[in-house]
Formats: sequence, structure tokens, C-alpha cells
Amino acid sequence: MKGTLYIFIILIIFGLLLYLPFISGKEFQGEEGRRVLIALQMLETKEYLLPQLFGEPYFQKPPLFNLALAGFFKLTGDHSEFTARAFSALSMIVSSLFLTSIWMKILNSLAERRKEFFILSLLPGLIFLTTPEVIDKALRAEIDAFYTLLITLSLFSWFYLHEIKNKKYLAFGISGFFLGLGILTKTFQALLFFYLAFLPYLFFQKRLREFSGLPHFFGILTIFSVFFFWAIPVSQKVGLKPFISAWLSEYLSSARAQEMGFLQHLESFTLQALLGFSPWIFTLLALRKEPLRNFFKEREPLNKLLLFSLFLFVFGYFFHFLFPGARLRYMLPSISGLVMTATLVFYYYLQRDKLSQTLQTLLKLFLWLNIILLFAFIIYLLYRTFEVSPFFYLFVIFFLFLNLFFLLKKLNSSVSLFFYLVLYVFFAKQIYVSFYYPLHQKEMNYFRNSAFEIAELIKDKKELYLCQVIPHHLIYYLKYRYQLIEKVEYLKDCTSLPEKSYILLKDKNLLSEKNNIIKIYPLEIRGKNYFLIKTE
Repeated sequence: MKGTLYIFIILIIFGLLLYLPFISGKEFQGEEGRRVLIALQMLETKEYLLPQLFGEPYFQKPPLFNLALAGFFKLTGDHSEFTARAFSALSMIVSSLFLTSIWMKILNSLAERRKEFFILSLLPGLIFLTTPEVIDKALRAEIDAFYTLLITLSLFSWFYLHEIKNKKYLAFGISGFFLGLGILTKTFQALLFFYLAFLPYLFFQKRLREFSGLPHFFGILTIFSVFFFWAIPVSQKVGLKPFISAWLSEYLSSARAQEMGFLQHLESFTLQALLGFSPWIFTLLALRKEPLRNFFKEREPLNKLLLFSLFLFVFGYFFHFLFPGARLRYMLPSISGLVMTATLVFYYYLQRDKLSQTLQTLLKLFLWLNIILLFAFIIYLLYRTFEVSPFFYLFVIFFLFLNLFFLLKKLNSSVSLFFYLVLYVFFAKQIYVSFYYPLHQKEMNYFRNSAFEIAELIKDKKELYLCQVIPHHLIYYLKYRYQLIEKVEYLKDCTSLPEKSYILLKDKNLLSEKNNIIKIYPLEIRGKNYFLIKTE
């Protein structure tokens, strides 16, 4: 018990140190502003079942993420960029703790007790936390991290309870509960990840009859019980049809979206996967080795874990690969499959004393390459005019010492390789954020600067109307983050504008000749043209 606590403390501290530095430096991007606005308006209106934006129902996504984020804002008493993004970071840390807990329970179920148990226990947590695609989503106030947590809880609670403990009804019940929450977070695609692993796993083990078994139907009943717990009261308010229509429309638009040809998508998606899941994705190459496969075949719990994890990641990848409009983040919930597969590969190799001579040579070249590139980057910066954070140079020094240390010590064991990769990702991430985030804050603060510009134009009015446009990031900074204005109202009809007011719009053609306009202020906000209208 004490050992488990120490392992959890190490992972929590490591995760916080990895994710939190500079996390609030960059202004909101992508869908962050929309997610945060909906959560904040839930707190304002006390309407938690039906997500809304300025009184208009938001049908594209169910409310659970916004509800969880609103709860986190309420709990912390803060709604800054730091807090909004920290919720995602904590979601990823909890995912790593859960995978570690499952892994430790499986290790304890084995007859053999390894002397490296403490190091072995850290494997899945550290691999998960240091996967670049996980890091990217841990730094954003978006759905992906929380959604990944729910799917991970569903998948591996089922695996452990069903395959290790043989508690079939409990396995499907708990898994179904989290799948239901997944549906309430990002619609019915939550089911996709479970069945992409579940069906191939049963098929490979010649157990497809379990698909029609009572425990599975109990799980399905649990899933839809959770869904209808929300759907029934919402249907009494606005009906379910607007939600279902919006979800189907989003599925179809994602599937049909084709910004590039299939061959371009093949190259782009594969390259993104290699970068986003490095360095751990390269552990899949080890599965070609017959001694490794035989090792796991002799240990049934580990072999089952390997099959389930591999099916989850591989089928998750190929399913999304089939759609040219798919983004790598769509398959993020299947990352736990790669994490567990990489964990098992390192579990096998930690029993071997030394790495092969060929691999040692390649790693030595990699270390030299890192040192050369690091010096080249520093020389490049000497000829640039922008200032760099002192933390950047500190992390560069750490990164340099890391590579020099393993170059002199010789990177010749699986343990040293594993910790080198973990520290490599850690310092590479810190170098990136300590360089780019302050630069972004200084050179690309579009919405923050625009918020103050609009506040200066409005002066003491403290009220803004939106004419058929909702710039989410801008409104967040104007009303909530800096509290520059007190009231924001959305206008469906712009033909009759309120008197003595300020109205923000994108299309001047929406205005009517009846409007008594005193002044039009043209604005450019992150490359887009807006107009601030002042009426008599």
C-alpha cells in the first residue's frame, strides 16, 4: 500500500511539473473559448442539463464536459486560462494513475515477483504522461483529455474485472457506466473505441458467443440508462431531435471532410501518428520478435493484456485512417492501448541486461545529433531580435547535460533507455513552451489585445451587443477574464439595433438604413475583419 502511494505521488508530481509550467501563457485557441464560455454560462444561468450560449441552446455536443469544467471553476473559485487548462492536465494525470493501478494489480496477480517492481510499476504512468499527443491535449481547455479519461476508465476497468477477476456483470456494469458518461461528453462515438477493441479481442480468442451473453446486454442497459438519465429531462425541455440531428450532421461532415487526397492523407496522418505517439510507438516493432511473443504466451494475463491493448490502438488507428477528414486527436482515446503495449515491451526487455550493439550505436548517433542541433538552435537565436525567457536557457542546459550524461555513461540498458526517453520528452516539452509561449504572449496576443481595444472604445458603457456573431475567445476576455464589460447580449435580428449602444458584427450588409449609426470602428482580430457599431 505504501509503495503504491509513493508511485502515485511520483506520477502526480511528475505530471504537474510536465504540464503546468507556462500553461496560461498562450491565449485561448481552437474550441477552448467556446467550451469555457458554455461552462461559465452554466454557472450564471444555473442551467446544467442544456448547454447554452447567450440563451441559445448548443446542440453540437452533450453537456458533461462543460458541466465538469463548470464544477472545477466553482471548486477553485477561478476561471482563468490556467484553471481551465489545468482541468485537462489533471484528467490526463488521473488517466495515468488509473492505468498504473490496473498494471500493478495485474503484476501482483502473477506468480513471479520481480525485484524491479517499483520501476516496473512506473512504466504505464510515465509512458502515458510523456506521449506528445497526450501532452498537447493536456495543455488545452478542450474535451479531449476528459473524454480520454472516461474511455480509458471504461476500457481497462472492463479488461481487469472481466479478464483478470472474472466478474463479468460488474465489468460490463462499470464499463457501461463510463461509456454512458463518454456519450454525454462526445456523443455515441464513445462506443466505437470499446467495440474496436472488444470485438477483435473476442474474435481472436474464439469467444464471439460472449457478444450475445447476458453480461454484455447488462452493460448495454447500463450505457443507455446513463444516457437517458440526461436525455429524458432534456427531451421534455427541447426534445432530443435537435441534438441527434446536430450529432449526425457532425459525423457526416467529419467523414466527408476532405482537405487533401487519400495519398496525401496517408502521408500526413501517418507522419502525425509517428510524431504524436513518439517515442513509444516504435516499441511496436519489437512485437515482430518471436521470443517476446512466446514470453507473453507463457503468461496468460499479460498475453491477454497485450492482445486487448494492441487491438485497441491498431484498430483505432486504421478506422480513423480510412477517413481523409479525420484528425489524429479523434483517435486519442485509444492511446491507452499503445501505452499498455509499450509497457509490456519494456517489461520484457527489462529482464535483458544489455541492449543490442546495433541499437547502442544508433542511440549514440541520436545523442550526438541532439547535441549538434541544440547548438545550432542556440546560434540561430543569437541572430534573432526577440527576447527569450531565462527558463528557456535553463532547460536547454538541462537538456544538454541529459544527452552528455547518457553519452558518457553509455546508453546500454533498457532501464537507462526508458528513463532517457522520459526525460528527453520532459525537457523537450519545457524547451518548447518556455520558448514559444512567451513569444506567443508577446507577438500573437490577438484576442487579449482586441478585448482591451474594444473596452477602450466603449469606455464606460460596459455593455456590448453581438450581431449574429459570437467570437468566443474575445467574449471570454472581455467579460470574464478581465471583466472589461458587464453585459453581453446576442441579437438574432440586426435590422433594429438598440439605441445608444455598441454592436459587434462581421458583415455590414446586415445593417438596415433605419439604424441610427453614429460611428463604425473597423477592427481586425486575428486576421478577421469585424466592425464595432455605435448607435444614437
